[in-house]
Amino acid sequence: MNTEKKSFLFQKERVQEYVRMLGDLNPVYDSKESARKLGFRTIPVPPAMPMNLYKLFEIPWMLQAPVILRKQQCINHQRMYIGETYTGFISLTDVKVRKGHTFSKQTLFLYNAEGDLCFTGISHLVSGELA
Repeated sequence: MNTEKKSFLFQKERVQEYVRMLGDLNPVYDSKESARKLGFRTIPVPPAMPMNLYKLFEIPWMLQAPVILRKQQCINHQRMYIGETYTGFISLTDVKVRKGHTFSKQTLFLYNAEGDLCFTGISHLVSGELA
């Protein structure tokens, strides 16, 4: 089962807010000029930041409380940058019900404008039964 596809644009201000929250002092996030001096074409998106996009999707399935995050993994297939459009969706797979608990995997896929996979965010969850 999948969500509808959505498009996203990472903004400089959001990236800087995110790295400040983490306490990341890497100058690559300060400005386009700093990023270029460090070998990037512009400010890159921090590696785990795309996981924040989960909250922007309308999820067509309902996990029943309690919901427990067992394991999470972020895979960066290609560097992502501010000011570029990415399209993605969330997929629900590997659903198994055991003793009243649902074990499932939610995966966020993000693609660049050329259709290349840039990011995969995998969450292994335990919850009550799916609604």
